[in-house]
Amino acid sequence: MASRLNKGFICVRGVCVCVLGILEYSDDTAMARCVVQSLLTRAGFDERDMARRFAKEYSASPGRGYGSGVIQVLKKLSSPQLSDVYQPARDQFNGRGSFGNGGAMRAAPFALAFPDPADVKKFAHRGAMLTHSCSLGYNGAGALDLPLKFISTLIIEMEDVESNEATLNDARILKEAEKPFCERLHRVSDLMHRSKVSIEEVISELGNGIAALHSVPTAIFCVLHCLQPRECLPENYGGLERTIAYSLALGGDTDTIACMAGAIAGAHYGIEAIPQSWIKCCEGAEDADMNAERLHMLYQQTSQGGGTGEPSCGAESQSKASNGTEKKARAE
Repeated sequence: MASRLNKGFICVRGVCVCVLGILEYSDDTAMARCVVQSLLTRAGFDERDMARRFAKEYSASPGRGYGSGVIQVLKKLSSPQLSDVYQPARDQFNGRGSFGNGGAMRAAPFALAFPDPADVKKFAHRGAMLTHSCSLGYNGAGALDLPLKFISTLIIEMEDVESNEATLNDARILKEAEKPFCERLHRVSDLMHRSKVSIEEVISELGNGIAALHSVPTAIFCVLHCLQPRECLPENYGGLERTIAYSLALGGDTDTIACMAGAIAGAHYGIEAIPQSWIKCCEGAEDADMNAERLHMLYQQTSQGGGTGEPSCGAESQSKASNGTEKKARAE
């Protein structure tokens, strides 16, 4: 585990300092930033604006580790002739759509922007469907966004999400359990009740791959498992540090699993739990801090005004007038 955790860092007595300068973020953060910028600019969810930002971001910086499938979608989204921004994702894999974890990895901003859990679920799904139209892809975004009180509560929520005919049909086609996310979440619960769980067991039971089904439940387990100190991690690590370190130790699609687990852990522990040494070596850290403040303002406005999350015709101009950083955000 040490080699995985310490790559690019010098660690002395459990304190890790980056030695490679600023570490670039991957496609996960790049697309999450697009979600944030779109929500703020449009003061709500606007699929056309969000899709345009995804395509523009990929075109400007294609070397951040995008998967081959989503690259095809993003190239099609850049076409000015495209009338239905959901069509490129629906066309993937002979019309079956992708069940990867790309939709879930960028779900956190929706939970920060909307006070109503129903809106969070709805817009996270719609945002995920811009690139992942199979229910096993976009349902993963809903699982990650719902408030994490207890795993049993999450299972109850997902029972409802996975009860529609489209999801049941997708599960049959892919030869998965009738309600695949619920089945995986039951596995999470089972693992939580064991006195000791090896990394190999977690990988075998939950997975560490690029499919949402093999990574979203894994990320949730990482958060719950690391609420308490673990023998395999430094004693001085806090909960958020343990969560990130444990996510990386699982291997596989590490950036996405750690991204999702980190989003949940960050909401639980707060910004104070993030080591300053980590913040200093992260590309875009200042932008993230600024955007978090602006998302909180949007959350408060939506909560006080009873908004639906759908942008009004004048939303963009109102956003520009209320925040002088808009020009910078749109240029990124």
